[in-house]
Amino acid sequence: MCKIISSNELWDNMKNVFSPNNQRARGAISLDKQYGDVKINYFSTGNGITYSSFLANFDEDTILQGSSHSDMSFLCFNTGSSVCMEDQKYKEQIKFDSNICWSGKQNKEHKSQGLYCKDKQYRSQYITFDNNLFDNIMHQQPQTNETTPIFQNDAFLINFHTNISIKQTTLLNDLRNISMLTDKLQELYLESKVLDLIYTTINETPTNPNQNKNKNQIYLSTKDIECLQKAKNILIENMTNPPSLKELSRKSALNEFKLKKGFKQLFGNTVYGLLQEYRLNEAKKLLESNELNINEASTLVGYKSGSHFSKIFKEHFGINPIEIRHQQKSYYYN
Repeated sequence: MCKIISSNELWDNMKNVFSPNNQRARGAISLDKQYGDVKINYFSTGNGITYSSFLANFDEDTILQGSSHSDMSFLCFNTGSSVCMEDQKYKEQIKFDSNICWSGKQNKEHKSQGLYCKDKQYRSQYITFDNNLFDNIMHQQPQTNETTPIFQNDAFLINFHTNISIKQTTLLNDLRNISMLTDKLQELYLESKVLDLIYTTINETPTNPNQNKNKNQIYLSTKDIECLQKAKNILIENMTNPPSLKELSRKSALNEFKLKKGFKQLFGNTVYGLLQEYRLNEAKKLLESNELNINEASTLVGYKSGSHFSKIFKEHFGINPIEIRHQQKSYYYN
């Protein structure tokens, strides 16, 4: 049986957290432990934009009832578990998937409820806007002017949803960490990150924002990205004796398909293409140090054949490794 937390118990106490029309302020809220572990950090710029982060882990299956206290536009970034939201008036449901950014509007009449399962990690971040400000921003972006809403009723609208990019992920992580600090200088840094996230999100919106930019891209969750980073680290740490794709797949807890496709999507290179690029860059540094000859440098980064190393070095850098050595010697003697 679900625990129900009414809007009177919860959201009425936090209406200023999400309102974009507050005066400049920041703060943190931890809800009663009877709900589980729920933390909210917020920052209002005072000029029509408010940022907030929501981190929750519930002890029981929980229904959160929510109500809006003002008309607003929003960007929502869900990096935790998926949440199913239901419009209380129309009984329409929409699922907020993980690693997705949503853009939309809601008015002060909107009421909803979300289902949160126990022992799952819920993590989302919001940027709310004064409607006039948001409309002015969006009207200057030609790629968003002719979009068809993917969900709409008279109190709630979703314009588009897209996968959260790597740059957005970095900014969201920075914001979540910075928002817990209280230093005034950090407050200015926090504001700059909020504005950077807004610019990045709107600027990256594809021509048809209800579709992926690249149909060949696959969905990468936050966990997938962590596993791909782990795979990259394993490759680099073992560059002289790299694992096979099958072994790397097992060590990074990814199937081979997601390992290969995800690697190309995240790092812009294939698994062994990235390894070769790293090896060559390391070899170039060794040669520039003027301490090792070509055979020694190529062996240290994992190449068994000096001639093969010289060939791919020239293809990659446009210069033979022997020329690097000559340049360094010339510099040394002069």
